[in-house]
Amino acid sequence: MVKTLKDYAVENSNKKLILFAASEQYVFRILSNYNELSKYYVIPYTEAEQGIFLSNKMNFYELCEKYELDYPKAEMIDHRNYSEHKSELSFPVVLKPAESSDYFDLKFEGKEKAYILEDADSLNKALSSIYGAGYKHNMILQEYVYGDVTNEYVMNVYSDSQGKVRLMSLGRIAIEDPDPVMRGNYVAIISTEMNEDVQMLYRKIKHFLESINYTGLSNFDFKLDASDGKFKVFEINMRQGRSSFFSTLAGANIAVPIVEDLVMRKPVESIIYGDKNFLWMNCFSGTVYKMLERTDLELFHQAKKTANKGTTLFYDKDLSLQRRWVIFRYFSLYKKSLLKNLERKQK
Repeated sequence: MVKTLKDYAVENSNKKLILFAASEQYVFRILSNYNELSKYYVIPYTEAEQGIFLSNKMNFYELCEKYELDYPKAEMIDHRNYSEHKSELSFPVVLKPAESSDYFDLKFEGKEKAYILEDADSLNKALSSIYGAGYKHNMILQEYVYGDVTNEYVMNVYSDSQGKVRLMSLGRIAIEDPDPVMRGNYVAIISTEMNEDVQMLYRKIKHFLESINYTGLSNFDFKLDASDGKFKVFEINMRQGRSSFFSTLAGANIAVPIVEDLVMRKPVESIIYGDKNFLWMNCFSGTVYKMLERTDLELFHQAKKTANKGTTLFYDKDLSLQRRWVIFRYFSLYKKSLLKNLERKQK
């Protein structure tokens, strides 16, 4: 990978190149080769030491405690003696991998991206399946945050080379993929009111990032806890989210502050907030409406009234006949999968 990127940079030495990663695995490859790649590319991600430290969720939760960010209590389950773990958490609990890239490559019956477990027997069964399939890392056990998928939120942030926040954008999850293996993958994200609670969340995240002198892109997942009304943060990702185009629809194009900061070297003038009404979709709009009509009538009506709609995949300058056919075919197949899994879940 490094050789390919270096060769490309040499061939395009007359250009200023910004290196974006398409997934978490590639972010860590960049971080592992940060010193070499930074000679050729502008890298809009945090430096390796901080990125690797924050990728450990337990390290992140320690910082949340220090900087007064609400988060669900969590425990680490050691892969070497997982069967002996004694949890102090009350059921239901959430079980998820501490090292997700290796976990996603595993194939076994009953696999889920994150497990919601009601008792000790189901926890032991899940752990046995995971480690029996060859997983060699720790697992995280976390208290369950009450509320359905529409209580979930996602935020994109860009912190400049001086550690100052330049862009913040929050979206509310309207639809999550109902397939258990795809839990946490968003199908539709909708704008949220800029109320006092949201403004407070922005202030807390800004204070947190600037206090630890974080630089580069970051992405946060939250859930508004139905039991106490607090935003609970699950994790920080050292990258843009796969659904990050929602921020562009909201008026907060993450490319703008990156270029201004790392290429043009412009000082920060004011923070860009994604405050426009929007609906981001990862499927046909008709599929979104059909799913919302079955799951949340309030969001269904909000989505129908929203004029500012878009998906990540459609781009006016990249819509050849072949590309249109590929996207149409993908969305058609995805529609069948979404509706089938939604029907199974509701049963």
